[in-house]
Amino acid sequence: MATVITSECINCGACEPECPNTAIYQGGVEWQAPDGAMHPAISNDIFYIVPEKCTECVGFHDHEACAAVCPVDCCVPDPNIPETHDVLLARARALHPTEAIPDDAPSRFKKEGADAPKANGHDAVAAAAAAPAPAPAAKPVAAPAAKPAAAAAPQRVVGMRGRVEKAVPRPAAVARPVPSFAGELPIDFEKLLAELGPSRRRTSSRLGSVGFALLAVGQGILGALPAGSKQRIAATVNDRRFFDPALATAGNVFLNLLLYPIVSLGFAVATKRVDLFTLAVHPWIFLGLTIAALEAGFRLRESFFRGAPLAETPLRGAIYGPLLLPVGGIVRWLAGTRGAKSTVGFDGFSAGRQVFDEKLERERRYGSVYQLEDRDDAYILRVEFPRVLPPSTLADELGLAREMPDYEYQLSLRDSTFVVHGRVTDAQVRRLTAVAPAFPSEFTTRVSLRDPVSGFRHRYQDKTLEVILPKAAG
Repeated sequence: MATVITSECINCGACEPECPNTAIYQGGVEWQAPDGAMHPAISNDIFYIVPEKCTECVGFHDHEACAAVCPVDCCVPDPNIPETHDVLLARARALHPTEAIPDDAPSRFKKEGADAPKANGHDAVAAAAAAPAPAPAAKPVAAPAAKPAAAAAPQRVVGMRGRVEKAVPRPAAVARPVPSFAGELPIDFEKLLAELGPSRRRTSSRLGSVGFALLAVGQGILGALPAGSKQRIAATVNDRRFFDPALATAGNVFLNLLLYPIVSLGFAVATKRVDLFTLAVHPWIFLGLTIAALEAGFRLRESFFRGAPLAETPLRGAIYGPLLLPVGGIVRWLAGTRGAKSTVGFDGFSAGRQVFDEKLERERRYGSVYQLEDRDDAYILRVEFPRVLPPSTLADELGLAREMPDYEYQLSLRDSTFVVHGRVTDAQVRRLTAVAPAFPSEFTTRVSLRDPVSGFRHRYQDKTLEVILPKAAG
């Protein structure tokens, strides 16, 4: 029969990493079916076991791993779901189609050639629930056997009131092979990216072509906008031929060398300080050139005084840049929305310790920090994975490093949605998910795609997942 976690659970998290079928989930976390579908959590308060994924460790161990490591013996059989060895073995094979599970695979039903009782009374309860009626003359039940060697005596962690944890040594770091998923294209990521080339925007009408041509000509004017506005326009247009923030800023600097002298001279003539066709206009023209040069030096000071390339220089706006913000909004509206990007509402919180937990890092643990670039030929998705562990007394007691270990991830393409499922696999780090705030043991990110795609190719490096999804022809 399936196993269930009772209300005596203390949320220590010892059982979850032991399950070979990922059938155990933290309370409040939705569970994933073998077909990838997500379902609501069975329990919101304590860890729970999904019956459809539980095999009582048949096919992997001759005992139930969760019951063996549970310090309070709260992993017990569910009398409402009795199941046989054959049913559990078939389920194990269905859950692990890529693994060859033989008929003589480890099973508690065949332990020492008989149904051996568990140290926590698991099998005794199972036998009592499965029997239709008590036998007239039952043999005395053997004394419970000792727990397997994996069930070390629980140790109370100093500083964690009311919690019992089982110390698990961190496994040696090994190079993880690059996984491949259904729908992944048989081409190298770098080669596919090179074949796509720079982003190009195709227009469907002659009027649209004229509009983008005018935008390219007018870059010098829009270059006066603040840096953030220029970056947003560039992301919306998504084609450097029509709008490039660096080129627009440089164009605006040269434009101001003409504009500021004209404004300065116009002011002098309007206030009748000088006559237009006299030599008295020269100082006013020089004043305009001086203002333009000083402003350019201030805007591009890293490039002028430190020799930094223009591409690495903050592209600040001109004095009159804020007046053009409505124009920038109109340009973005006419160009249309391209892609999507997550946002973070505030910086973070202190948690009463010296370590500051950034909101950006908290959002990464939920898979909420991503950027989708919508090109005419492909989508490019970038998902940021967590980089550091959250502040936790348990992490200090276990001696964990600040850096977050790499997640295990699954990728799938379903209709018009790309799904990224990340999961913490480090045994000790998974224990933090039960005690650290805003730290789920796994996350699922779903990104909607407007256009059909022919497949995808991914790479994972520096805690960032990058995915190229070429759009289907036609």
